[in-house]
Amino acid sequence: MIAGVLWASGCAGVNSSAVGSGELPEGTHSTPSPSPPEGVAAPIYLMLVGEIAGQRGQFDVALDHYLQLLRAVHDARVAERATQIALYVKDTGKALEAASLWSELDTKNLPAHRINAMLEIKAGNTDKAAEELAWLVELKDPELENTLIELVKWLEGELPRDQGLKVMEDLTKAHPRLAELHLAYALLASNKDVLMTARAEVEKALALRPKWARAQMLKAQLLMQSGDSNGARAALQAALKSEPNNSRLALLYAQFLAKVGDLKKAEQELNRIVEKDRSNHDARFALASIWLESGQLERARSEFQALSGDARWQTQADFSLGLIEARQGHTENALRQFDRVSQGPLEFDARFNAISSLISLGRYDEARMRLAAVREKFPAEKVRLYLLESEMLVKAKQTAVAYALLGDALKEEPGQVDLLYSRALVAEQLGELQVLETDLRAVLEKKPGDPAALNALGFSLAEHRLDRLDEAEGYIKQALAARPGDPAILDSYGWVLYRKGQPELALTYLRKAYKLFQDPEIAAHLGEVLWETGRRTEARKIWAEGMKKNPQQDDMQRIGQKYPEAFRGDIK
Repeated sequence: MIAGVLWASGCAGVNSSAVGSGELPEGTHSTPSPSPPEGVAAPIYLMLVGEIAGQRGQFDVALDHYLQLLRAVHDARVAERATQIALYVKDTGKALEAASLWSELDTKNLPAHRINAMLEIKAGNTDKAAEELAWLVELKDPELENTLIELVKWLEGELPRDQGLKVMEDLTKAHPRLAELHLAYALLASNKDVLMTARAEVEKALALRPKWARAQMLKAQLLMQSGDSNGARAALQAALKSEPNNSRLALLYAQFLAKVGDLKKAEQELNRIVEKDRSNHDARFALASIWLESGQLERARSEFQALSGDARWQTQADFSLGLIEARQGHTENALRQFDRVSQGPLEFDARFNAISSLISLGRYDEARMRLAAVREKFPAEKVRLYLLESEMLVKAKQTAVAYALLGDALKEEPGQVDLLYSRALVAEQLGELQVLETDLRAVLEKKPGDPAALNALGFSLAEHRLDRLDEAEGYIKQALAARPGDPAILDSYGWVLYRKGQPELALTYLRKAYKLFQDPEIAAHLGEVLWETGRRTEARKIWAEGMKKNPQQDDMQRIGQKYPEAFRGDIK
């Protein structure tokens, strides 16, 4: 309770001998009166009433009496007490009044200048705040850097972007040689995505303090944001050279290495940190994450299990353990782990992965119930969730249900490109070719030249409309020009050439597509052209490979029905 903090010591520092003495009159259990009884000096009365009000939790009453006492006696200790009470009750106006006197009466008191600087900023008094900062510099405040970081946090949360930046700009103009202030300005600008200002200010900070690790760290982060990995690496290495024992800096460097894909070097750096300090759970989690990324699943599992006992890391550890179980094919275990994550920033990802686990287990009804619940809780993710559900329904051979679902989704999100594209593909399976064409053309209106939509439209026409093969070829050519190495588009182009009576040229593209991606659909097309051109042994080999990968795939089923003689004997 505040009574135990603010009131335990009383107010013995007030110069009571200068104001007389007297006993507190009876009746002060109710709201105290500012007028003392006869024979009791006003200041001591105000002090005692303020103390009792504070002990009884009447903090507003206590504050009023301490402010009156402060105005009467101008005592630094009274000013400090009044400031504390005002901050506790969140009365910044009265806190500023008390803190201004506190810093004026006790000019060497660092907390007084720190608090008053913040309050002056909040009141919009930049000039007065600059004066307080000048005192902190003169007194060599060891907490100046942290004070300014706290100021940045307040500016970021309480003021509009431009107004907060203007405050920092004014302060740096008033104190151009204060490196900590330039760093704080850079930090605020970085958080507000004003990167040019952030980079300029961090360079000013480093010009004043060339080997300052904290500034080098911010510089590295800014360089990473701009895509300059080499510059970021150099900045971090320079910072580590200045402070080789800075574990926070070493962790940042390891995280940078992981981000740029140097997992081996990142692992080495993290191992070095953890060997020095096993209690550094940030480094242990980062190390376990690298093991997960690099496939060292059992090592990762052991570390995540240990970290799950730490409340700070429990959620992330449980989620990561779910990923490990999923990668090892332990789907039921993965589901249980993901279900342990019920709140926090990973909740959606955990729910999404849990639903994916249910789909893998074939528990489609339960998955649909969860999808509906998650869509309601995370409306911003509804499109992604509708797409997952439609894919699940197609997999479950409930194509008509998937088609209806996507129609409902498009009523909620009219014209949404991914939903249109997905409905087009489902419509083709149902023979709704006009819907397919309409949806794909709608996609192309919103995303002209989109290779996936052009390829889908061209392939559909090649497959179903022999009278529009030239048009189909035109669409696929556009897609191929945009993605010349895409195996799906190469397959489509080979198929339309075959449909147009150019089987030898078709084989060139189909072979190239199959070399890039041994997919059953491509295998079906390549095998059919090989078979029809007399290369039946090769066709059988290609189809056998496709059947081995997925005998239930629609194209493989079609081939089996169309060419039953090819599957007698050696193809199982």
